Amino acid sequence: MSYGSISMKTSMSANERLTIQALKDHDKVHPKMSASGATPVKESSRISVSSRRSHTSGEQTSSRSDKNSHPPTKLNYFKFVLATKAWRQQAKDRSIRSEKLSKPVVKYENTYKTEPEDGQLFAPGRVEQMIKETLEHRLKTVKYSSDKSRIIATELTADIKSKVKAMGFPRYKIVCNIIITENKRQGLEVASRCIWNQQTDNFASYTYRNASLIAIANVHGVYFE
Repeated sequence: MSYGSISMKTSMSANERLTIQALKDHDKVHPKMSASGATPVKESSRISVSSRRSHTSGEQTSSRSDKNSHPPTKLNYFKFVLATKAWRQQAKDRSIRSEKLSKPVVKYENTYKTEPEDGQLFAPGRVEQMIKETLEHRLKTVKYSSDKSRIIATELTADIKSKVKAMGFPRYKIVCNIIITENKRQGLEVASRCIWNQQTDNFASYTYRNASLIAIANVHGVYFE
């Protein structure tokens, strides 16, 4: 488009020169009509300006038509986020697969241990003290409710079980159960019976009471041969 505009300007300037030269020649022949000589120049200048304006407007319309013919694509933010998450997941899966293929499978031999080592036996005294502290801290200000008791019992069971595992009794299976009932000064008896090894397996029990409820916690530690 730039070359066309340059050629238009050069052609119009040449026309102006010819018009001015013709007027000068006309003034030499007819000096009385020299005052009217500026009129054609103005008309030619108007023609040149209008032609330039039409030329630029043609450039604008052509550029607008090009924009309309090829509208810019809009980026969807949600699709971009989903694509990014999918790409990360694929990269993670590929890294996990490569690690599995690179690392050899480790096969462990049997230890043939039928009893725990010295100092690794289940300790009922330590476990009972931990149960006491946990129940007193959790149930100190709790009032009995039939709806909330099962939730509290589930939370206490998970808490006590995780604390017993943190004490460090390797190869022990930990079983914990808690009973919560209303305190009406009634008689209550809880019994349990197990089949186990008396030399390695053991249990811890504690009963907590307040003015509203009674909680009984039993924790069994069974050695896994």
